[in-house]
Amino acid sequence: MPNSRQRHKGHHHHAQHQMHTHTAKPKAKRSAAILMAIFVGVFGLAIGAYFSSFDMLYIILGAIAGAITGYLIGTGIDKTFSKK
Repeated sequence: MPNSRQRHKGHHHHAQHQMHTHTAKPKAKRSAAILMAIFVGVFGLAIGAYFSSFDMLYIILGAIAGAITGYLIGTGIDKTFSKK
């Protein structure tokens, strides 16, 4: 019996592929200060609108106060997570 009949069919030796090094891009650092300023600012806008019977001055003041409060809370959160 010839040797060619004893070989496995379909078994071919292939050239080795080059290994690609995938460098992971560093994730952009997200700031909790900006997100909290937006969310608490919108909340302050809604509170100002509800309690002032939709007076535009108090709506704006509520949004500004909420955004400042949210920013301060967010910076505290960022400082807490940067310590770990």
